[in-house]
Amino acid sequence: MSELQWKSALYDLRSQIVSGELVGGTKLRASHLAGEMGISRTPIGEALIKLEGEGLLVRDKSGFTVRSFALDEVHDAIDLRGLLEGAAVQRAAERGISDVELKQLQGMLLEFDRVLKGGDVAEYDQLNVEFHHTLTGLSGSDILIAEVERSYRFPFAGPSAFPTQQSDSDRFRASLIVGQQHHQQIVSAIAKREGGRAFALMCEHARLAHENVRAAIEAREHAPQLALVRNAK
Repeated sequence: MSELQWKSALYDLRSQIVSGELVGGTKLRASHLAGEMGISRTPIGEALIKLEGEGLLVRDKSGFTVRSFALDEVHDAIDLRGLLEGAAVQRAAERGISDVELKQLQGMLLEFDRVLKGGDVAEYDQLNVEFHHTLTGLSGSDILIAEVERSYRFPFAGPSAFPTQQSDSDRFRASLIVGQQHHQQIVSAIAKREGGRAFALMCEHARLAHENVRAAIEAREHAPQLALVRNAK
């Protein structure tokens, strides 16, 4: 079996689940997927087992099913991401970062300011994901980096999992302004080597996603991940 084949199948299926293209409750069978993807059942089976391990699929006697999540589980996943990212920035603060790394973070903060003036949702989301990856990487811990990345694979736990819709301009701008204030405070705490403060700030920052989830449901915004959430109405 080609490693490239099963990894390709894994990334493709994970993307379809996370995006909401494959909704909660969808049955997945290796034989059917193999025909669709044009590869053998063996790499498909490996990919399905991996996705089960990530918590995105459940297995029964007939095969695998795309998992659906209770709303409480959505909020738990967000909190877990905050705790993991909090541990990462605490580690970064306590070990210290270089002047070059600090300048990189400060440069990204300036980019956030520029994007806020323009109000480009897509550009903000892309920069936000990059910023969170950078913060986690500064921990220098391979285990923490891997666990944070794993938490992002839940369909609603990533830093930009529920992007704010520009059509709701007041909420859009308020959410981004608060988020940017958090970014600045987190970078300041890391620079001052205040590990406990950095941890608390990151946990609070992650909790902004709770409001994004509630607003997405109430406003019925285009958030495909909600197809995986039970009773998200």
